[in-house]
Amino acid sequence: MEEHSSLRKLAAILIADAVGFSRQMGEDEERTLRALHARRDLIEHEIAAYHGRVFGEAGDSVVAEFPSAVHALKAALEIQRSITELNHVAPQEESMPFRIGINLGDVIVEAQNLYGEGINIAERLQTLAEPGGICMSASVREQVRDKFDFDFIDLGTKQLKNIARPVQVFLVPPSGERVRTARIGGRKGGRSLHWLRIAGAILAVALAVIGTAFYILSLRPAEQSASKGSGQPIIAVLPFANLSGDEKQDYFSDGITEDIVAALGRFSNLSVRASTATAKFKNNTGDLADLQQKLGVQYVVTGSVRRSGERVRVSVDLIDTATDIHLWTRQFDQELTDIFAVQDEITRNITGALAIKLSRIEQDRALQKGTQSLDAYDYFLRGRAYLTLGGRSEVLAARAILERAIELDPRYAAAISSLGDTYLLEANQGWTEFIGDALARAEALERQALTLSPELADAHQSLAFVYLARGEYDRAILETRRAIEINPSDAYGYASLGSMLMWVGDAEGAIAAVEKARLFDPTLQWDNIYVLGFGYFLAGHYDEAVATFESLTGGEANYSVYAGLAAAYAEVGRAKDAERAALEVTRRWPFFKTALFVEQWRDDKSRKLVGDALIKAGLK
Repeated sequence: MEEHSSLRKLAAILIADAVGFSRQMGEDEERTLRALHARRDLIEHEIAAYHGRVFGEAGDSVVAEFPSAVHALKAALEIQRSITELNHVAPQEESMPFRIGINLGDVIVEAQNLYGEGINIAERLQTLAEPGGICMSASVREQVRDKFDFDFIDLGTKQLKNIARPVQVFLVPPSGERVRTARIGGRKGGRSLHWLRIAGAILAVALAVIGTAFYILSLRPAEQSASKGSGQPIIAVLPFANLSGDEKQDYFSDGITEDIVAALGRFSNLSVRASTATAKFKNNTGDLADLQQKLGVQYVVTGSVRRSGERVRVSVDLIDTATDIHLWTRQFDQELTDIFAVQDEITRNITGALAIKLSRIEQDRALQKGTQSLDAYDYFLRGRAYLTLGGRSEVLAARAILERAIELDPRYAAAISSLGDTYLLEANQGWTEFIGDALARAEALERQALTLSPELADAHQSLAFVYLARGEYDRAILETRRAIEINPSDAYGYASLGSMLMWVGDAEGAIAAVEKARLFDPTLQWDNIYVLGFGYFLAGHYDEAVATFESLTGGEANYSVYAGLAAAYAEVGRAKDAERAALEVTRRWPFFKTALFVEQWRDDKSRKLVGDALIKAGLK
């Protein structure tokens, strides 16, 4: 008989159990298992993040051990937050809350199994929790009571099934701060379909705005619409106001705004401000002079939407920021029927009647919808909203939601590309030990998306980042240039191109690309602008490099900004300033090594230029 060695120890045990699992299995086994697996992925990630170890998964339960009660409770709070967010955006029939019980007690470890009364108590505790709730024993509460900024609810002493002695039970309060509900929008029966139709109506109206804007702008004197020598009118689309009274539906209007900006950006004879530049003007469109000054735009599109039963009313304005004249104002009041058909009709009428001087390919790019499925589009917007939040649990939630969109429409290229982005983020953020596999999965999905839609700029840009992560600069630059060719107003694309060119030593190309990015988005953050500083440095424009790096100091800027500043100071002969900047580098990154820092550049010339200047500044 095989013998197993065992170990007895004190451990914090967490047990999570799905609510209503048996009932859901009886209704639809495949759907239920899909929902369970999505939530288990979230649970296992949070357990690992707080140094826990999964010891067993029986049916709909997960058992894990933690090195401390504090780690166990932190993991439990994050698990419930993540699952609450996922349930919030999932169809009602796929909602699956969990109960969690935590106990600190004596257990026996044998191979990959746990035994003992400590586990049995945790199992009984989870049955006392409400769906989405957490119950713990008094032993846990004693360990965590001073580590969290909230009081626990004493449920009194309970006689638990098959446990000899009564156990004092505490409940984690159901505070909004403890389990944060994502403000991404819910799905109650047919409610989301109404709002999806509203979103489609907004997009249809926006396309009408596009046509009218081109018509009006084409009649404006060239000198009035020129911008920084580009000869192109510059327009900004501000986020449409949601007048429904339900803030949870904001994600629809935000998602539609992104689509409108992307559609406008594909017209080569129009400059469009990035949505990141206009986001801060949401619900604050009164000061047009401020808009004109900060964004450098001549024209602004504003709008609002209000639903009433089966109808939607959308108000749209096209405004000249210099004169505050409303060049075009219109209200649309229409029935929420086949909105995609309505959208096509409006688009054809606008582009035909106004005789917009655009090539056929540009029209096709701008009007590309990607799917005929309202529900798939709904899931895509939800998934994209989660993806922009950028946290690990949010990205995993986005993955599950986007997979649902693809199930509904397997040829939905934008959803497939966004799913690839979840794996790209997983690799770049170090959330997996199998980085190569994650990048391979991301590349396969982006290529699949491009096979279905070769003009999908986002997929080309994501593919570029896959290549960049592998150090394949030439292929990354090629894909980024292709993305910009498709969307000539993409500030992020130009900024990415500038970064890539700078790292391969093309200083002048990097400067031109980042300056073009600033034209479309004057609010670019330091992590885009510091590339410009190194571009100036490598091109020998040291004064411009100093001015650029100095403008980025403080705030969120990391040690790279101060390294660039130290190098630039050294080259202009400001030795004392170079020394101070060098000290700031080591303060922000004590492990800084010049040899490692310059390895970021692909060419020897750039490595030597930067390295020599850093050493001159006093950095080793």
